[in-house]
Amino acid sequence: MVSAQKEWATPRMRSGTSNIKIPTMRKIILPILFLCTVTTVQAQRDQNFKYMRGSLCMMMVEHPTLLYNKEVETVFKEMPIPERFNNHDLGVRTIRFFNDDDQLKNIQLFGQKQQLAKRLVSKWFDRKKETGAFDTELLRERGHYSATKTDVRLAALQQRSTSILEDLGENLIHHTYWVVNDIKYVNQGNFLGSVKDVAVVGSSLMGTASDLKHTVTDKGSSQSGRDKRNETTANSTLGFMDKFKGFRLKVTSYLFRLKWDDEVANTFYLNYYTENPEEEKDKVQGFQADTNLFQLEYVGSVENTSTKMSFAGTKTEEDIVRKVCIRALDKNLADLQHEFSDFRIKAPLVTTEPLKAYIGMKEDVTEKSRFEVLEVISDEEGRTTYKRVGVIRPIKGKIWDNRYMADAEGTVESQLDGTLFERVSGGDFQPGYLIRETK
Repeated sequence: MVSAQKEWATPRMRSGTSNIKIPTMRKIILPILFLCTVTTVQAQRDQNFKYMRGSLCMMMVEHPTLLYNKEVETVFKEMPIPERFNNHDLGVRTIRFFNDDDQLKNIQLFGQKQQLAKRLVSKWFDRKKETGAFDTELLRERGHYSATKTDVRLAALQQRSTSILEDLGENLIHHTYWVVNDIKYVNQGNFLGSVKDVAVVGSSLMGTASDLKHTVTDKGSSQSGRDKRNETTANSTLGFMDKFKGFRLKVTSYLFRLKWDDEVANTFYLNYYTENPEEEKDKVQGFQADTNLFQLEYVGSVENTSTKMSFAGTKTEEDIVRKVCIRALDKNLADLQHEFSDFRIKAPLVTTEPLKAYIGMKEDVTEKSRFEVLEVISDEEGRTTYKRVGVIRPIKGKIWDNRYMADAEGTVESQLDGTLFERVSGGDFQPGYLIRETK
């Protein structure tokens, strides 16, 4: 069961102790700088090749009675939306349920009661809470269109008779996703697993315990203040490491897609879309009253438990939680993309000699992965289509380790600048062609 109806009539965004209502589709969670160095550079690189991305809203289910819930919640709120998606955040990052027996039912009920599908649509059209007015600025920005707002508005009012609006709906709004991550701490024995891992953690924190724990003086009668401090620090380090020996996160990710087809689009454009709310009050009132048109379709789910990893580069408990959490969520997103073709991301080829793209281990790229190469074609009416022109595969030993904090682990792959590919079929590839994983 979802927690008390009164509480969820105005969902809470847990940030410190404040409880606030969901804002009207304008608040964007800004990335934390230290989480985004690689991400920002990568996103800037990709911006050189304009292409349509899916739009993503992410939330997590919190479990206040479980260990490390607060730490995981803090990390999750700081995480940016993955760079290969447009940020479609609604201002709420965490939700809570009283009963976890049927989490999918809980999430679906939450989405229905809060009319999240309508909120996602409202964000697409930048609906003004005070007036009920819409605009198409975000559509044009994400679709890379030069058409003026008036042109798009007039086309919309003509029953979507132009291909540009069909394109906007098919390639943009239709690819709007809501992912809810149910994150739980589980203790599954020795997380560090080996003496080598203990040494890695110790050295990454403040030097190995053996280096820190100095011997007593020759007479054995006393230790210097420095020795005592070092011994205390070493014991603290070992205690810190011991605390995380069983640290595991179990993450179940539920994927939903905004339903946006011709029927929904036509109803919205004809009956509700208005830029002149004072003159078209019936449209404003109609949109407010409609609780059935906009729906979220359940696509599927994946579940993983975090695996053993090196803690190189971590210095605090928060660092460890952050590394485990981010990598676990990246793994689930990659699995969702493997499992459900409609959710698969596209990335541009940045060079063709050699073939290179800015994706890698974070996206679960392996030697067995295969990618179709897509030429982006725009016709005279502005409609975008994708023509398959070939297939490529990653080169062994040239798969970029772009996972969070991989550079701190010092692997050869983390020093690469993108993943290199070799041709399987096709030819005459050009920089800017898109690649998409295929089976």
